[in-house]
Amino acid sequence: MKVLFLFFFLFGATKTFSQDTVRIKQIDSLAKAINNSNFKIHTDSMTQDFSQMGLLMKTYLTAVTDSNQLKKYTNKVYATRVEGGVSKQTTTSSSFYFDQNKLIKVEEFIIEDNKENHADWYYADDKPLYYTVKNDRSEERSILLLDMSRTMLKLIHR
Repeated sequence: MKVLFLFFFLFGATKTFSQDTVRIKQIDSLAKAINNSNFKIHTDSMTQDFSQMGLLMKTYLTAVTDSNQLKKYTNKVYATRVEGGVSKQTTTSSSFYFDQNKLIKVEEFIIEDNKENHADWYYADDKPLYYTVKNDRSEERSILLLDMSRTMLKLIHR
């Protein structure tokens, strides 16, 4: 009986993982299709100069839309800070992907001190599905990104 129970447990866990893997591949395919699409692209930029703190930031915003639906929103920041007379560069980016006005994926990266870190966050049914970075704040971050995406959609659909 224990063997049968263990078999069903392992089969169920494998099936759930397999379904998530298939869903992640579908989401990646949608993100790739959005990146290769001919949807309308809207861009903007801003510069923030905080000289008194030794910080200069250049932000580039990109929104990709299809009709009245947001498909992708990217916030890319190039920051230069001066510490002890030494200039340091940091680049960060967050790209939010949407399907039918629901968040499906967020891609993030940071480049600092010649080190590059990436994180991908996947969503299904308005809930976090999977994330590539596992630490004590990953779940909290996944929910924050979901909340940010909801705010974006509300602002766009006013």
